[in-house]
Amino acid sequence: MKKQSGELGVHDQRQYEGLQKLQTALDKADGGGDDNKRLYVLGIDTKGDGRALVSKGNPDTAHNVAVQVPGTDNDLVNLDEQIERVDRLQKASRQRGGDSTAVVSWLGYDAPETDASMGTTGRADPAGGDLRSFTHGLRESHQGERAHMTVLGHSYGSTVVGVGASHGGGLDADDVVVVGSPGMAVDHAKDLNMDPDRVWAGWAPDDIVSTDASGKTLGENPAEKEFGGKVFDVDTSGHGGYWDKGSESLANQGRIIAGMPPGEGKYRVHPHPRPKTEGPDW
Repeated sequence: MKKQSGELGVHDQRQYEGLQKLQTALDKADGGGDDNKRLYVLGIDTKGDGRALVSKGNPDTAHNVAVQVPGTDNDLVNLDEQIERVDRLQKASRQRGGDSTAVVSWLGYDAPETDASMGTTGRADPAGGDLRSFTHGLRESHQGERAHMTVLGHSYGSTVVGVGASHGGGLDADDVVVVGSPGMAVDHAKDLNMDPDRVWAGWAPDDIVSTDASGKTLGENPAEKEFGGKVFDVDTSGHGGYWDKGSESLANQGRIIAGMPPGEGKYRVHPHPRPKTEGPDW
């Protein structure tokens, strides 16, 4: 006899809720033949907190391909939020000339919970290799001319991106974008196996991760000039506002995905030198 959702344990109930949200999103995204409007499930796994790789648009045929890596406290339960995020990124790119764009929500790892695990690279080390394999796989499976590929990371997701880019020859991305980053597990953009001028960071002045947590246990703050990358303009607030509708923060990410230069912002400047710490205080 098939179990009803109310009979499931707490863990299974959470996974069930996540899969239900995915099904709802798939039903809503029936594009009627338009690849840009379709959702593609590239991978799903319910073990542990669950993993899901879902693309808005077809990454095998799109001229612009982006991979969005979420951070702390993400799992199957809030997959709908991640799908909404990649939908906004795709629209921001298409509005700025990237008519053929696919954006993948890459929850391909066990993201940290809000505990000490987010202050180490323990979760990012295996995830970085998996991300690298994924981006290289996208290159292999892509049809036609080489796509413009952007890899984006939010919060601890930026640490995963940094680990993936700094090992094994890199991610083979044209641009890397990080927002709300606690650090990319490296001290300089040149360590990411790509042109430092194509490494972009965005930060909100009231984002405590960018302002207080970054530059401690997970590498230097990528929003500081000394890191060697570039900073794009952000006009949103907090740690989760970078995708607000109508914002320059979102528009600039869309520009980068479309292969266009964003509006450049101000580097993060600390008024006093900061000593390195043994562990996180965030």
